[in-house]
Amino acid sequence: MAGVAWGDASRPPDILFLHATGFNAFAYRALLAPLAERFHVLAIDARGHGLTRLPAKRWGYTSWNVHREDVLELIETYLKPPLTLAGHSMGATVSLLSAGKRPDLVRGMALIDPVILPPGRYQTLELPFATALIMGRSPIARGARRRRSRFASREAAFKALKGRGFFKTFPDDALRDYLQDGLIEDGEQMRLSCTPAYEAATFAAHRHDPWRALMRAPKPIVILRAEINSTCPEAVARRIKELRGDVRIATVEGATHALPMERPDRARAAIETAAVMATGGAYADLV
Repeated sequence: MAGVAWGDASRPPDILFLHATGFNAFAYRALLAPLAERFHVLAIDARGHGLTRLPAKRWGYTSWNVHREDVLELIETYLKPPLTLAGHSMGATVSLLSAGKRPDLVRGMALIDPVILPPGRYQTLELPFATALIMGRSPIARGARRRRSRFASREAAFKALKGRGFFKTFPDDALRDYLQDGLIEDGEQMRLSCTPAYEAATFAAHRHDPWRALMRAPKPIVILRAEINSTCPEAVARRIKELRGDVRIATVEGATHALPMERPDRARAAIETAAVMATGGAYADLV
């Protein structure tokens, strides 16, 4: 498992950060590096992503629980729990799943636009062949499978992706950070480190239960939503507040699901809030 760290390496990490589907740890450099002034931050590449070389099998890959187990093994074996978990999109959901299974290893979370479906959807996803149906019908999974995976160079990839698709709102530096570990050498070309096939499989793998995890996860929990096309819809946010009145939820106006790249200041404040509150501090004005 590969990763990148910022801050005082002489002490154990205070914060473990998990990235979104198709991305990698270094893509969040602009968000995470400034936190080094106060915290030791470790960001890791999930299985099938970035520079991590754990086996990325698609057969039987029906949930993000495999990533949860990787995170829990990492914390138990190499880190010094409890620590604050933070993540974006899939990484936020995996943080929640991890905290729900092993609340003793976690002391708070910052979830940046987590992928949380309405409770009833997860029951449907337990039906036979549900994952295969998502793979075939989901626009985001189909789009991932068609994604261009090879480029002549990093610069060629930058020019091809700049201003397009999910990268449309990315600052240039954020796109270059993504490409740093999002591409690996393959002969005379560069290819995406997260293959289109594995990315599509990840988008389709939803046989996990974030709602059960929510009820078991320790506080504080801070959720930051995008205003535009959030993967944590308003109805879901309301239900979260009904079940857990202690969860702090804020919406970033004008932000899309690329919130950490568009508004790293707000995402960073959410992470700081969770980390400080987890150690008994009060950061009421950050989120």
